[in-house]
Amino acid sequence: MGPAGPPGPPGSGGALQDPTGYPGFHEMPPPAGPAPEKGTAASPAVRVSDGVTGGFRAQIEVGPGDTLHTVYYDHQAAGDVVEYRTSDDGTVWSTPEAVSPLEGRNWGPDLVVRPDGAVWVSYDHAGADFRSQTWFREREPSGAWKEPVALTPGGDNESGSGHIAWAGGSDVTFNYIGKKLGPEFRFVANWRWRSGGGWSEPVAVSNPAVDAWHTNVSSRPDGSVLAGWDEGAGQSETTLYVSEGRNGRFSPPEDISATSHPGERVHFAFTADGRDWLTWFHKVRGVPLHVYARTGKPGAWDTAVDLASGFGGYHYDPFLSAAGNVVCLVWGWQGSTTGELLYSFNRGRGWEPPRQAASIGSGTPELPSLAADSEGNFHVVWAQGTRKGTEIYYTKLTPG
Repeated sequence: MGPAGPPGPPGSGGALQDPTGYPGFHEMPPPAGPAPEKGTAASPAVRVSDGVTGGFRAQIEVGPGDTLHTVYYDHQAAGDVVEYRTSDDGTVWSTPEAVSPLEGRNWGPDLVVRPDGAVWVSYDHAGADFRSQTWFREREPSGAWKEPVALTPGGDNESGSGHIAWAGGSDVTFNYIGKKLGPEFRFVANWRWRSGGGWSEPVAVSNPAVDAWHTNVSSRPDGSVLAGWDEGAGQSETTLYVSEGRNGRFSPPEDISATSHPGERVHFAFTADGRDWLTWFHKVRGVPLHVYARTGKPGAWDTAVDLASGFGGYHYDPFLSAAGNVVCLVWGWQGSTTGELLYSFNRGRGWEPPRQAASIGSGTPELPSLAADSEGNFHVVWAQGTRKGTEIYYTKLTPG
């Protein structure tokens, strides 16, 4: 079961956030047990960030011509700035372009790359008093950035966990958590939809009596979207929900945990055969021990598989992507004082044994992101380091 985690804080809100983004469970010894072997599918890891101020919460997308696009936030002395970069092959990256102001804390970027080469980025901006607001920026195919647009209210409000997805045509969806400033208020999951150039008003979808966490939204190939979030008290075993979005609206939430397991930070993938894929991780008494994957469609999911089963250590922050009918899942693993990124493929015959994707040899991997290219390769970015600082790394996974 692993050691007990620290007690959860009373209330909720920005004042309880750790500016480093580094999870507290890393400071407790992980459970003993076998370690996954080193795999052969990954290219040598390349450091993307500058080695001085580092980076955290990287996202990656593959654009036209299989160009790689990434965003992450960079801890600088003057503040945390969201940066955008591109690469042709993952070994050499362009000079960073600042998406956010270099002021306060700019966290949690998300990224969409359109077929025409346009780029959409969302990010959360927080001030010293923990008031926070989510912003949206567009980069035209020419490389020019449009002015930021506020997606959440300012003033005495907090917002976070903002995610965006293409929803067909020029439509974009935005899912996030928000609340009034102060620990007496609870975060509520919301959605907005931009259609015809205008944004809908926010629609609340979660239980206002408990906090919502870790929203996400991803685009299906047909332009519909799948969104998710989890609900519960901090450090608790939270309940997972998903909802479909079509034609400017989302369906009533479906309780995924009711037919599987509790968990948090859901991510999605979509295979050519029409199936949806889910992954999430599950903390037991505050420490992450399980990484689940499940496939099917809303209302008709198969049995969840625990990819961490049979291994020691902590397992957390899973992310998955699909190329045709091949699915790749990556996640963070801490086996002792350090850890490495893990991966597994599903080629239609079940999940293959997890393997280590890299041999960084120091720190722990955090919050990976991956995307598939036109040739069936999977491109991964993640942060790795310690509470004192993390760097962004890249590798390419080739199923073979």
